Amino acid sequence: MSDKEILSIRVMGRDIAIACPPEDKPLLLEASTILNKEIEQIPDKGNALILAALNLAFQSLKGTQVSDDDSNKINQIISSIDDALN
Repeated sequence: MSDKEILSIRVMGRDIAIACPPEDKPLLLEASTILNKEIEQIPDKGNALILAALNLAFQSLKGTQVSDDDSNKINQIISSIDDALN
């Protein structure tokens, strides 16, 4: 198992630090960019994070079936971001 590093991202205007394996950094940065773009399109900012996560999960399921491992990773990322925002 590789050592974890701290990745700083910005979601909804807030800086968030996430511990992750070094090889996951590029995809997490890309994921945060996609999430921010999704949030920008949602007028209801109070529920924007939830709606963006739901929409991205729906798009993912619509395109391909998500494995249990991928689903767990997505849930962990959403949980980490949610914890950091609250």
